[in-house]
Amino acid sequence: MFSPRRLRLYLISAVILVCFILYFTGDVRRTQALRAAGTSQLGKSNPNLKGSLGSHGNDKENDGGIFDKLKPGSLRPGDKQKPVKVEEPEQTPTSAKKGKGKGKGKDEEEEATDDAKSEDDIVNEEMNTILKRSPIIIFSKSYCPYSKKAKYFMLEKYNITPAPFVVELDEHPLGRQLQDLLGTNTGRRTVPNVLVNGKTIGGGDDIEALYLSGELGTKLQALGGKRVTAVPHNADPDP
Repeated sequence: MFSPRRLRLYLISAVILVCFILYFTGDVRRTQALRAAGTSQLGKSNPNLKGSLGSHGNDKENDGGIFDKLKPGSLRPGDKQKPVKVEEPEQTPTSAKKGKGKGKGKDEEEEATDDAKSEDDIVNEEMNTILKRSPIIIFSKSYCPYSKKAKYFMLEKYNITPAPFVVELDEHPLGRQLQDLLGTNTGRRTVPNVLVNGKTIGGGDDIEALYLSGELGTKLQALGGKRVTAVPHNADPDP
């Protein structure tokens, strides 16, 4: 058996241990109660604090969701990447003017071509109008001595019906263009140029040669047909 002295020591130790346990347990309970009371008091005074405290624990999860959203989607082996659509800049009045400026040279060339075509049409129409005036047309220039010679033999030496129609190219607004057209159609680019039903019989020297050979009237009637009569006048002095 234990001695009374040792037994007394064990009892004292047991009592001290029980008191220590009771004291420690009560202190922990008081601390928890104070903490709970303080939290409830803060929640009543500031309702937003509770929400912030509650959401603080979810920040990590929310951050993770944000980073997941920011991560570029990785393509699987079978996936195809969609092509990036590049939007063209909206055309402003300034850019439209610049765009027009680039094609300005081409537009000017087309306009020049249209003007040339319209001018050619005008010249052709004028030529057709002249040819309808008479079967015999004398294209002349008022200052040209060869033109003067051709007009002398055609108008002074012969009485021609219908009368030849004279066109002074130097006085006509389309004189140069008409002369170019005559050169293209008849092969004769100089004046005078005498046409009978649209066919040239030559210039001043040619008309003089036909007159001197006595063939001028015959030539005019042959090319002019029944519409044309050419009768020589009485002999007059040469010019």
